[in-house]
Amino acid sequence: MPCADNVWIDALAYDAWFDTPWGRYAAGVETGAVLRALGNIEGAVAIDVGCGTGRLTGILAAAGARIIGVDSGPAMLDIARHRVDLLVSADALVLPIRDNSVDIALAVTVLEFIADPPAAMAELARIVRPGGCILIGALNPRSAWGLAHRHDFTAPPWNAARFLARHELYDLAAPYGNATLHSVLYAPGALPLLEFSGPVFEHFGRAMPGIGAFRILIVETTRTEC
Repeated sequence: MPCADNVWIDALAYDAWFDTPWGRYAAGVETGAVLRALGNIEGAVAIDVGCGTGRLTGILAAAGARIIGVDSGPAMLDIARHRVDLLVSADALVLPIRDNSVDIALAVTVLEFIADPPAAMAELARIVRPGGCILIGALNPRSAWGLAHRHDFTAPPWNAARFLARHELYDLAAPYGNATLHSVLYAPGALPLLEFSGPVFEHFGRAMPGIGAFRILIVETTRTEC
């Protein structure tokens, strides 16, 4: 089936991006920020909604979380099986997970591609137990990366994305608990010697948190730390 072949190509291309120079750098910065935001996750029950090919999910499992990867794409899940033990095929708006049953719910670069982000946020909040947390990873088109790649946003998959502004992220979090938002990833793209220039961008970018390309929203339900 041609459409199935195209899906496989998309999934393979998506996964291969993580092994490009920019992919390695950007994913490393983003993953490091996620791990710092979550703190000690040893033994925590977590769900990674929109897990894709399982790159982040596998890292969280290696950090000690008991994690479930969820995605609606069969080709993505087929690749993720090499990295993650427990995977579920499901839509982010209808998760086959009991109420109040996980410690952490993550959705990283997912809400941009969902028609109803408030409904997705409500579904994440439904499954998180009292005292747990929700982590949203969101891309910022008004960053150096976004401005440098603005022409790419007219082509798939970006032409289907709806990027969320800071106030929209806070509005999504407001019904469910205390929210904090911070940014990382200040380099505009795959610069020469990125392994040296990237940390410089990160260091000085902290003075201008609104222009980071990757935003992390943490929603704490009933406690002060996730």
